[in-house]
Amino acid sequence: MTAADGTRPAGGRTGRRTGGRTGRRKVLAGLRAVAYLLVLGFLGYQLWRVRHGVGESLRLVGWGNALLAGALAAVGGVPGFLGWRMLLAGLGSRLPLPDAVRVFFLAGLTRYLPGGVWPAVAHAALARPLGEPPARLAGAFVASQGLAVVAGLAVGLVALPRLVAADPIWWLLLPVLAAALVPLAAPRLLGGLLGLAQRILRRGERPPTLPGRRTLLAVTGVMAAGWLISGAHVTVLAVALGASPSGAVTVGVGGFALSTMAGVLTLVMPSGLGVREAVLGLTVATLLTGPDLVTLVALSRVLITVGDAVSTAAALGALAWTGRRRPRASPLTNVPGPP
Repeated sequence: MTAADGTRPAGGRTGRRTGGRTGRRKVLAGLRAVAYLLVLGFLGYQLWRVRHGVGESLRLVGWGNALLAGALAAVGGVPGFLGWRMLLAGLGSRLPLPDAVRVFFLAGLTRYLPGGVWPAVAHAALARPLGEPPARLAGAFVASQGLAVVAGLAVGLVALPRLVAADPIWWLLLPVLAAALVPLAAPRLLGGLLGLAQRILRRGERPPTLPGRRTLLAVTGVMAAGWLISGAHVTVLAVALGASPSGAVTVGVGGFALSTMAGVLTLVMPSGLGVREAVLGLTVATLLTGPDLVTLVALSRVLITVGDAVSTAAALGALAWTGRRRPRASPLTNVPGPP
């Protein structure tokens, strides 16, 4: 239908397109809200089901040791954020710090959902409002997880002497680590992880060019620092339960890294639930046995879960607080002066 002057009236297809985009945004926002409610519900369930044993575990370990271990578990996740941001910058996206914190910590919560693809999907979903390529943010996360696995296996080797003394089968860690180092020796192979992320997201974009070997090594080093810090919480718990400090340093840190790597590679279970505890128990069994071993494994899971929730809440709370306190520009600021 045209007007008297032959032009089409305003609205029409443009209005329908705008309405469609608005509708899709509302649907995506609703799906994100549902996903985070599911995550919070699952976190709450994990803490609820072990509520009766937590009090006794805290009594055995002591509140001071438990608080120190919890702080180490929470702070140990910060290098993971720094490494991911370094890798993302190397791929061509330099997010402002507030945006990077929001994406990383919000998307990170989805690892508590069953299935290992949700964090990559969440990174892609959070990229769209920022105007960033979804496959790039998802690919950066997947590649950072690959480098974290390499760093975790390397840190796990510090426990190898004691583990091998208990059972020679632990020598199998050496060929596994050698295979994991291949992407660092040939960075192009790591590009396959980006292609995997794109296939998961069904995106036809051209894979971004990975940064050079120097950046990949730097990111791996930062990830290794994270494993050392977070693994120290197992050392604190083990010493509090009577393990020798020398053995607790190596087996605690290395065993935690190995157990978390096993959980990461088990994509079906949320946050490696069950698998991580089994591997951690096998490694720490060289230091502790019986009820003390069960206490350490159970309390480690609780502290990691609480640390994830608290660190995410603190990061997002800090963003909300600084955003509220930031002074707003006066509408007269940009008014041009007289000619």
